[in-house]
Amino acid sequence: MTVAVLSMIGCGKVGKTLGYLWHQHGIFRLGGVLNRSLASSQAAVDFMQAGTVAPSLQALPATDVFLLGCADNDLAACCEQLVASGKVRTGNIVLHCSGALSSAVLAPAKAVGALIASVHPVKSFADPAQAIGDFAGTFCGMEGDIAALEVLQPAFTRIGANLFPLNAQTKTLYHTASVMACNYLVALQEVSLQTFAQAGVERELAMQILQPIVQGTAANIFRLGTAQALTGPIARGDDSVVAKQLQALAQWQPDYAQLYRLLGKTACELSAQQGHASEQSLAAIRALLS
Repeated sequence: MTVAVLSMIGCGKVGKTLGYLWHQHGIFRLGGVLNRSLASSQAAVDFMQAGTVAPSLQALPATDVFLLGCADNDLAACCEQLVASGKVRTGNIVLHCSGALSSAVLAPAKAVGALIASVHPVKSFADPAQAIGDFAGTFCGMEGDIAALEVLQPAFTRIGANLFPLNAQTKTLYHTASVMACNYLVALQEVSLQTFAQAGVERELAMQILQPIVQGTAANIFRLGTAQALTGPIARGDDSVVAKQLQALAQWQPDYAQLYRLLGKTACELSAQQGHASEQSLAAIRALLS
């Protein structure tokens, strides 16, 4: 059985993780790897233990599947340049892993007879060396040409992915949900650390304080649901505490006070679902937050 050749244009953290796993499982034969620099391309090839450095689009070998792993802002131009190189043939698959953009950004490839698709792993790829070890179980949203997905579904499933269909028209909101849950969680911890520092607690100690409470809260969310996982002054209906905290933030960092208000409004709705705080106290809190 012939193994399809996969080449990568823009092989970053996601590309290196997928490429390594596909190579190790014998799913694709890695072809050319083209990054912005030869050194970066070589580093990707070394990590994946497969593939060859391609100094240009014209130098890419004959390829069945093209993975475009460049930044979202560059995807359209990258696809146009790939098509202009003459490397895309009828029946080839052109794929990207962006969560924010649909497969429609690959329309130039479709116009010359290629099949297009997008498969987005809902995972943090901060460290590819770790990602290859814990990729199994990763949920991956997919959309695009059916014939392309028929090839890509087993390729992702064999490395442990849990695939689910996406609506290309609402993909921006889908990705926004992931950003809020993952990227903004990191940003929220930074806000907390800065607030600890303003209160006189050193960053290293603050990190130690946060770890168990953040991990415990996350565990409660997925064990109990968001409403039952909510604790703290809004869950109790302590409007006086909310007032003091809001005032302290407003005096020190008004932007953080506004963040407190916005998140507090959602916390009020969750508190109402819990039913522990009185409606009168929640009304007082809503007035403070508005």
